Amino acid sequence: MLEDSIARLDDSARTADAPRGVVIGPCPPSDREEALELLYRRLPSSVRPRTIAELFRQADAGALDLSGLWIARRRGRLVGAMLTQALAGRAAAIWPPEVDRGWRADDLAPALVREALLWYQHRGCRLAQALVDRSSGRRAGAELARGGLPYVTDLVYLGRPVAEPLRPALGAPALRWEGLGDENRDDFARTLERSYDGSLDMPELSGLRGLEDVLEGHRAKGGFDPERWRLGRLAEGGEAVAVVLLSRGEGRTWEVSYLGLVPSARGRGLGKAALGHALDWVGEEGDRLELAVDVRNAPAEALYRNAGFRPFDRRGVHLTVLGR
Repeated sequence: MLEDSIARLDDSARTADAPRGVVIGPCPPSDREEALELLYRRLPSSVRPRTIAELFRQADAGALDLSGLWIARRRGRLVGAMLTQALAGRAAAIWPPEVDRGWRADDLAPALVREALLWYQHRGCRLAQALVDRSSGRRAGAELARGGLPYVTDLVYLGRPVAEPLRPALGAPALRWEGLGDENRDDFARTLERSYDGSLDMPELSGLRGLEDVLEGHRAKGGFDPERWRLGRLAEGGEAVAVVLLSRGEGRTWEVSYLGLVPSARGRGLGKAALGHALDWVGEEGDRLELAVDVRNAPAEALYRNAGFRPFDRRGVHLTVLGR
C-alpha cells in the first residue's frame, strides 16, 4: 500500500522524550501571549506585536484555534512553544516549534512535536502534516523529522493573473461543466476518487483516509460553496472525467484546491481545459489564481507553467500516519 511509504507514529517508540524536568502540554489561555512572544521572537520587534495581535483577532473571529498552542516549561520558565491546528477530515497541521536555544534545545523541539502528535493520535486524527518554508532553515525540518514528521517532498506554489487569456489545447475534446448538486453527488465522488488512481501528486495520501474525510477537508477551505466544486463531463457521451475544486484565498486571490482527471482523460489536453474553466469561472470575482504541485509531478508542473502559471514559493512537506 502507498500508505506504508509514510512513516507511522509509533506510540511505544518514543525517540524524542522530553528532557528531564521539562513539562510539555497545551498552553493555558493565561500563558498564550507569553507563548506567542517566544514563538515569533525571530520577527523584528516592530512587526511582532502586530502579528500577535492579529492572531488573537483571528482567534476571536473563529478563524484560528489557539487551543492548539503547545508549550514547554522547565522549572516554571517557558522554554518552548509550538502552534498546531486540528483540520477537518481527521487531520492535523503542525508548525515548527521555537525553543530556548540553551539547555538541551536539540531534544526539546522534537519532544514538543512528538507530544502533540500523540495527543492528536489519541483523539482520532489519521494524518499529521507540516509545511516548512525556506526561511525556517534546515534545523526546523530536522527537528520535525526527529519528532515523528519525516520529510516527504516539496510543494511548488504557482500563480497567474486571471485576466490573461488561455488558449485551449488543439484537438482537445469539449467538456461541459456543472457545479456540485444532489443530482450529481455520486458522479462527483466517483470521479474524484478515480482521479487519485496513478496520480503523481502526493501519492502517499492515496487511500490513507476515507473519501468522506477527504471531502470534509476540502469543504473546510475558503468557505464551502457547491458551485465552486466543478465536475467536467465529455460533451460527447457525458462521461464525468474531471474535477476542479476552487476556494477563495486572501483579497482577490482564488485557489485551485484540487484539479484531477481520471486516467483515461490524461494526455488529451483536458488538464489545460480544466484550468481554462477555472479561470473563466473566477472571472471578475478575482485577479489572481494560485495552486500548488508536488515537485515529483513533472507533467502537472509543465502543464501549469505552459498555462502561464509562475512559481512564487516552495515548501517542504512532512507527513506521518497517526493511528493504525
